Amino acid sequence: MTLDVSTLLVVLAVMSQMAALSLVTNWFQRWPDRHVVMWALALQVGAASCVLLLLRGQIPDFLSIGIANAGTLAALGITWNGARAFNGRSTRWWPVVAFPAIWMIAMEVPAIGDSLAHRIALGSLLSLILSLMLAWEIWAKGKDHLVWRMPFACVPALHAVFLVFRFIAALTLDLPPDLLDGGPFIGLGILEPILVMFAATIIGLRLSDERLKNILKRAALTDGLTGLLNHGAFMDLARERVERARDQNELITLLLFDLDRFKQLNDRYGHAAGDEALKFFSTIVQRCVSEADFVGRVGGEEFAALLIGCGAERGRQVAERIRAEFAGDPIRHAGHRITVTVSVGVMTVCGQRADFESLMVAADEALYAAKRGGRDLVFQAAS
Repeated sequence: MTLDVSTLLVVLAVMSQMAALSLVTNWFQRWPDRHVVMWALALQVGAASCVLLLLRGQIPDFLSIGIANAGTLAALGITWNGARAFNGRSTRWWPVVAFPAIWMIAMEVPAIGDSLAHRIALGSLLSLILSLMLAWEIWAKGKDHLVWRMPFACVPALHAVFLVFRFIAALTLDLPPDLLDGGPFIGLGILEPILVMFAATIIGLRLSDERLKNILKRAALTDGLTGLLNHGAFMDLARERVERARDQNELITLLLFDLDRFKQLNDRYGHAAGDEALKFFSTIVQRCVSEADFVGRVGGEEFAALLIGCGAERGRQVAERIRAEFAGDPIRHAGHRITVTVSVGVMTVCGQRADFESLMVAADEALYAAKRGGRDLVFQAAS
């Protein structure tokens, strides 16, 4: 099968342009996503580089060889920055400048600039480094567990493997003096980026969509002020977890919290001070419980924590620690140091006795016993 180089370059340029337009359309629908516009820019630069390569012999070699290949390297650097933006990391523009600069300087060396084999070898080596950087950024630097992250990282990783073979082949095979003279090796070297670009675009969009869906799902489950589970989400997840604890004969403890005299706090210092108190309390609770536990804001100034595998004594210790830390560290607002306290009700059950509604009622009664006892107290219901 003959792989016409000019035709492949046209296909690569057109597909890159179409992919760029697709990403731009996607970006308009959710404009804060910087990574999308960066990937679109990378594809646009790649498409322009293909056009310059296609014009070999009709425009100066400085443009069709030097700038064209430098543009391809810059596109990879921009793609890497897009991956950093996707991971919430700051951009680093040195690869976008350094790798094309190395290429342009190397073109001034006759042994490289006048040899197609050496140019392909150098371009493969520089692209290999950038591709490995991209694969590492996508896979190793991500802080989430998105299903499409690994397939997306595999695209530049497989491209890097291909570049190793292309580097070796460029230095061992007999190549034509000019790129457009074609040959199976040259054609395959252009066909592979077409497939890589197509796969990266499709998988990249799927990855972006997956994260957007996760963000929307999380937003529907969490309280906007504190970042904890909202009332509905906590009740549903806690009820399900209590049922599982009953089946597995696990200890489970429920802590109910109510910030003391919260209305007076809002009336005296304003609702902004109240919001600060709520946020500060949520950070203390999250710090004192484990990742396996559920914590939610179940009312205006009411919170709940479901502690998994936690007995009565340990549950009371956690509640006392939260109460003491909150009371002992006044919040700072508008120049004021405001001491806020919390009352806590604690209830522990085990195995077949675990029933979510009964657990809630008992913990709620314990909470109001703490309120009646003078506030800033932990009251533990009898198990």
